[in-house]
Amino acid sequence: MKKSIYILLVILAFNFQTVLSQSQMMIDANTVIKDKEGNKVELMKFMSLMQSGEWMVDEKKDKNGNDFLQLRKATKDEKVAMNEMVHNQDGSNELIGTKAPTYTMKDLNGNSITSENTKGKIVVLNFWFAKCKPCIMEIPELNEVYKKYKNNKNVVFASITFDSKDTVNTFLKKHPLQYPVVPNNMAIIGDFGVNSYPTNIIIDKEGNYSNIITGGFPEIGKTIENSIDKAL
Repeated sequence: MKKSIYILLVILAFNFQTVLSQSQMMIDANTVIKDKEGNKVELMKFMSLMQSGEWMVDEKKDKNGNDFLQLRKATKDEKVAMNEMVHNQDGSNELIGTKAPTYTMKDLNGNSITSENTKGKIVVLNFWFAKCKPCIMEIPELNEVYKKYKNNKNVVFASITFDSKDTVNTFLKKHPLQYPVVPNNMAIIGDFGVNSYPTNIIIDKEGNYSNIITGGFPEIGKTIENSIDKAL
């Protein structure tokens, strides 16, 4: 039976949310996406189309039994459902307003970032890994956010990955992320319960979750900026 997948802004994370079938599928750089004529669609174009709220995808198999995603125009009811989901995403996580875990970590330069030395400040955390294409796509916007607030002593940034220091150093030569980067820290990732990448978390001055944003969608920088300004 055909499975229709409702795509909201989190489509760019590796976890897709399936509303009708309640199943999950995974997407990465190897996922095949086709338009209605059967032509392959590049991920960046797919991002742009899905952001419009005018398109849906169905899970299908080709004649060899290989899975692919088939783009199609969304119905009126599907557009309404997607619109409601998008508008309900911001701040809807049950963790919002609850206490964030305590943390102690060091960035690549040896600087300590802890729940104690960031007390009374806004903390912006980015969770990613080197082979995550959506994580890479959002880096330019993250850098713009960092540039805007880096001189504000009330805002602290950290980008956390499970990748090794060597992997991170190699990655940063090609993709210069401006956030202070914390490598090889699965413990912090586990403490925050992150299982979808990229994930951006904003912690308020009281140490509570202010926002949790999953998925490297276009204009994510504005969403993070709005969350920071709201928490300041």
